[in-house]
Amino acid sequence: MRRLKQFGLMLSLIFLAACGTTRAEIAPTFEQAAEEAKQSTVNFYMWGGDDGINRYIDEYVAPRLKQTYDVELNRVPMDTAEFVRQLSLDKRANREEGTIDLMWINGDNFRNAAEAELLQGDLLDKIPNAALLNEEAQATDAGTPTDGLEVAWGNVQFVMHYDADKVKNPPTTFDELHRWTEENPDRFTYPEVTDFTGNAFVRHLLYAEYGAAAGDGEIPDEFWEKLATWSPTLWKQGSTYPKSLAQLDQLYAAGDVWMTMGFNERRAEAERNDGVFPNGTRALVLEHSIASTHFLAVPFNATNPNGALVVINELLSPEAQLAKQDATYWGDGTSLDLTKLDASDRDAFLKLDDGVTYPDPERLAERSIPDYGPAVIDAIREEWERVAQ
Repeated sequence: MRRLKQFGLMLSLIFLAACGTTRAEIAPTFEQAAEEAKQSTVNFYMWGGDDGINRYIDEYVAPRLKQTYDVELNRVPMDTAEFVRQLSLDKRANREEGTIDLMWINGDNFRNAAEAELLQGDLLDKIPNAALLNEEAQATDAGTPTDGLEVAWGNVQFVMHYDADKVKNPPTTFDELHRWTEENPDRFTYPEVTDFTGNAFVRHLLYAEYGAAAGDGEIPDEFWEKLATWSPTLWKQGSTYPKSLAQLDQLYAAGDVWMTMGFNERRAEAERNDGVFPNGTRALVLEHSIASTHFLAVPFNATNPNGALVVINELLSPEAQLAKQDATYWGDGTSLDLTKLDASDRDAFLKLDDGVTYPDPERLAERSIPDYGPAVIDAIREEWERVAQ
């Protein structure tokens, strides 16, 4: 009996060791966190479908982190939903030592992670550069309060882009866009609504019909009936849709469709300059444009949370935010409040060159609208089968 008990105890210890029993702690001050992070590696899980974004991380951010903090940055490309699922499995298995130190997240992926308690909290007080954030951008994520579980990284708006060499009279409203697809069949499509961008496109159509009144998630049948009338005019007659924004961009780059779309009003500039997008690429802002903020978060079981704080602080520095907004890499809008910056940094943002593919900033600001909450995002996913059969 004693041997059986000893054997059982050994099995229990082995099981606990396999699960990981010690969760890494965040140091009480940023200075201590930076000291703890020296000569460590931070595994940064993020969407990897954009070459400019990848180059920004690999060519600009990573060398700065190595030089300034002696921290290695390992970019791990993966769809956000996948690493949120991975964290959920870790949580169920009581795995206290995970593989993700830092992640790029927003929207319903954040909501799901927050509800499942997959994220570390109280981040804002631990990151010095968080004091520079735009408070409105930081407050909520697609209708879900952030509550210190994530930190705003960038702030963008939804913009369409089109090839002006092929589209001579671009539409000015979403109804006109519908008529344009009827006059130019097979030249327009949007990603399926499991994709963040595709879902957002449908939310814009919903807003065009009902405004903010659709925010309760109850979408009238008439909306789906009207959306179904788009299908015969779309690429491949709506029998299939791009799985992602990256696939839509590929169709646009190849000339199969004449428009693309996405959050980030500056995102097409580098693609055009590099010859990926057509030379005639121009911005198209219709009657409203959802503003969206994307965020950084630290998982509950990060093995290097101190290193993650160091990376976030660097990504929020005015220098890194300025480089991110420049079209050389990404063109992503800043999450900082320019009024909180010193005069030289503020002027640097204001002096960014106007791009050929950038929309008029005043027009874009006039048409900015807040996003619907999670209920609408979920309802679109659930009901879209009426359109895509």
